[in-house]
Amino acid sequence: MTQVVNNFQPPHNTPSNNVDDTTTASSPHLPLRNKRILDIGCGGGLLTESLSRLGASLVVGLDASTKVVEVAKRHSFHENSMLSPSSTADSVDNEQRQQQKEGEGKIRYIGGLTVEELATNWLSKNKEEQQSSSSTSPDNNNSNNEHELFDIITALEVIEHVPNPQSLLHSASSLLKPNGILFVSTINRTLKSYSIAIVGAEYITGKVPVGTHDWNSFWSPEEVERMIVSESGSNMKQIAINGMVIEPPFINMNWSLDDTDTDVNWIGAYQKK
Repeated sequence: MTQVVNNFQPPHNTPSNNVDDTTTASSPHLPLRNKRILDIGCGGGLLTESLSRLGASLVVGLDASTKVVEVAKRHSFHENSMLSPSSTADSVDNEQRQQQKEGEGKIRYIGGLTVEELATNWLSKNKEEQQSSSSTSPDNNNSNNEHELFDIITALEVIEHVPNPQSLLHSASSLLKPNGILFVSTINRTLKSYSIAIVGAEYITGKVPVGTHDWNSFWSPEEVERMIVSESGSNMKQIAINGMVIEPPFINMNWSLDDTDTDVNWIGAYQKK
C-alpha cells in the first residue's frame, strides 16, 4: 500500500502547529504522514490502528456492526495499541519521536452505518462546512473541515460479504479527494479459490468457520475494475493489481504479493482522476 501511495500520490505539505515545515514531507518511518484515511469494514480495528501508526492525520474506522466497533474503541485505548515515544527504540531520533507522538489518538470509529449512509451524511456535511468557511472567511483553506474528503480508502476483504458491492464501491469512490486512492482486496472466483478458500480453509484446516465464504460472491479483478471504472462513471482508473499468495510451508501463513498470480486472493488500487 505505502509503495503505491508513494508512487501515485504526492506527499502533503501542510505543516502541523508543532512541527517545522521541513518535517512535513512523507518519511520512511511515517509513509502516510498527514493522510486522511477511511477503513471500510474495520472490524476490531487492527488495520485502522496500523494506518494511524504510519502517520495518518486521521483514520476513520467504519463498520456496519456496532458491537465490533465498541471492541475496536476499547482496544485503541490499550497501551499496546499506541506507539508512544517511551516505547520506541533508543536509536529513534527526537524528530521521529515527535512525529509518532502526534500520530496518537487520531482515530475515529463509526459503527452501525453502511458505506452508502456514511457517504450521504459525510458529503452533505462537507458541503455545509465548505460553505460556512467561504462565507466567514474567503481565504480560509478549510483546514478545520472535519468532514474533508479522504486521501486513501481501504475496503479489504469486504465486497464478497455485501449484497451490493457496486453500490459500496461507488459510495467509497465519492468520498475520495482528487488523486485519492481506493484499495480493494477480495477473492477471485476460480476453481483454485474454491479449493483453497472454501474446501481447504473451512473444511480441511478449519481456519475459518464453515459457511464464511460463498464462492458465487467472489470477484475477479476484471469484474471489480468494471464496477469501479467502466460502469460507475466515477472518474476512476486502475493503477495497480497484485495477487496475494501463501508461501510454503503453508502452516506458517506467510503471504507475499505476486503481480502474476491473482487466482485466489488479490488486491487492487484505483485512483480518482
